[in-house]
This record gives sequence, structure tokens and C-alpha cells, in this order.
Amino acid sequence: MTLRDRLSRVWVIWTLIATFALVQAVAWTLAGGVPRRAGVLAQVFTAWAVMLTLAWLASRRIESLSNRIRQHEHTHQASLGEIEQLQTQNAMLQIIAQSVDVTLAFQALASRIARLVPCDRVGLALLDESGQEFQTYTARVHEQERRARPRPEVVFKTDRTLLGTVIRTREPLVVPDTADVAADFLDANVLQSAGFSSVVMVPLLSKGRAVGTLNLVARAADAFGPAHASTILPIAELFAVAVVAQQLQMALGRHRSVEAMSDLTLGISAEINSALQTIIGHCDLLERGYPDPNLQRDLATVVRQAQRIAGLLDKMRVAANDRLREVEAAVSEAGIPSSPEEFGKGISAEP
Repeated sequence: MTLRDRLSRVWVIWTLIATFALVQAVAWTLAGGVPRRAGVLAQVFTAWAVMLTLAWLASRRIESLSNRIRQHEHTHQASLGEIEQLQTQNAMLQIIAQSVDVTLAFQALASRIARLVPCDRVGLALLDESGQEFQTYTARVHEQERRARPRPEVVFKTDRTLLGTVIRTREPLVVPDTADVAADFLDANVLQSAGFSSVVMVPLLSKGRAVGTLNLVARAADAFGPAHASTILPIAELFAVAVVAQQLQMALGRHRSVEAMSDLTLGISAEINSALQTIIGHCDLLERGYPDPNLQRDLATVVRQAQRIAGLLDKMRVAANDRLREVEAAVSEAGIPSSPEEFGKGISAEP
């Protein structure tokens, strides 16, 4: 029951009381005035006391019922919001399980995020490896505007940008009107020039590490508040985990490629070195069996070149072993598990 319905019903009750009072007053006027007999007056006053009491009780009852209905509506709306958020998180987990492409998951979930917090665009800004630049992506939330895949758009520095401010403070940022900050921040100026008046930015944090921001923009001013930032914060946390997982997978892929190349180099160098030793041995036998000076000179040249190649192979093996150690150290530093036990340690370390 809305407030208007409640007021209308209470108004009907008291209108009926007032109408009855008016009718009675008219009847008494036509009858020549208020009755003089004490019994009639007592009945009239008793009837009025009962009617007023019942009207007051009915009004209180309607107000009580309307308050309860309003509380139920608020609870219902809150439950619907929580269900929508859980559905969005579940959809995100399913998408990430199918593909670690964060930008693709971002495009697929943009419309769901817009249902949680109404907006005109959803943006994703990812920090590069140097931590000095953002690569931004924009998803259009309306079906007629959506793209098959998000395309990289503007690259922003961390300096003099709202994105950099969010990364440094690691706190959500709500800008009611981009026109107020457009002169101080480059990305706010770009948004304001594109016709977007308000924005909310939430950092992507994974184990205290900032990897980017999740941004919602609207053409209307004052479209967002702190409650909206709190609503999308769990989504931002999942995005942060997905971004870190994608970075780790890419790093692991590079490390495995280097490891495979190093193993291949070591294997080939061992085979070549074995062949070179065979050549050097046969040259020694020829040198002892044939005393021809010209032949011995040629054989000595072959042996020197073979020994030179063997030396180069030794350097290749040393470099390959060093590179393997660097890869192992990089994998360990990046926190990439290499055994089931390390997965267990990572899970138990979570707060």
C-alpha cells in the first residue's frame, strides 16, 4: 500500500464522519434545534464517541498495515537486489571458467551490471605491466548499441586522471558532475566532452594489489552515490581476481615457452657436441695414420673449428641453464603454483 493509498483510505473514513455530522446538523436545524431531552442527547453523544473511536482505530490500523506492507516491499526489493547481484557474480564465474579473457567477460556482463546500477556505459580500465598507464575498454549496455567484443580505446596515464586517483587511494570515487573536475583531470574532460555528466569508479583489488578500475558513467548529473559503489564492489573484486588470473596465465605461458626453448637448446647442443667429439676423434686418428703435412694442416683446422663450436655450445648451455633458473624465480615470485600443495597453501592463506 502506497502512502497515497493510505491517505486516501483514511480520508474516506473521516469524510464519511464529517458527512454524517453535516447531515445530523442539517436534520437538527430542520427539526428546530438540538434535542432537549437528556436521553436523546446521551444516545447521540454515545453514538458519536463510538464512531470517532472506531474511525480513530481504523485509521491507526490502516497506518499500521501500510507500514508493514512498506517494510515488506523494502525487504522484497533488497532481496531482489541481492539475488540480481548473486546472479551476476554466478554468471561472471561461469564466463571466467569458460574463458580467462577478462575483456570478453566484461562485455558479456555489462548489461547485468547496468541492471544492478542503472547507467549509460560501463567501463573497464586495466593497468599495464609498468603500472603507469591504463588501457580502457567501454561496453554499451543497450542491446541496439552493443558490440561483439570490446575494443581497446583511450590510453590514460596515472597522473592527472581520476583513474590514477582511484588506484592511489584504493577507494571508490563518485563524481556527481564531471564538469566540476574536467579542468583538473584528463579522463573527466574526455567524459564531459562525450556528454557524460556523472561517474562512479571502483578499484580492482586482489590481495592488496590494484590492477585497474571498474567504471560506470551516466549522462545525467548526480546519477550515482556511495550505495551504488558498494553495490558493484563485489563485482569489481571478481574482476580483479580474473585480471590477475589472466596475467598469471599469460606469464606462465611465456615462462613455459622460454622453458621449452631452453630445453630444446640443451638437447640440440648435447647432440651437436656429441657429433663434434666424434669428428675430433676421427681427425686425431687420421692425423696419426697419415703423415702428409697438407692433410695434417687441414685436419688441425677442422679440429680447431670443431673445438670452437664446442665452446659456443658450452656458452649456449650455460645461458639456457641461467634462463631456466630465471624462469623458475619469476614463476615463484609471481605466485604461480607448480604443485597441488602450493594451491593448498594459496587457499589457506586467504583471509
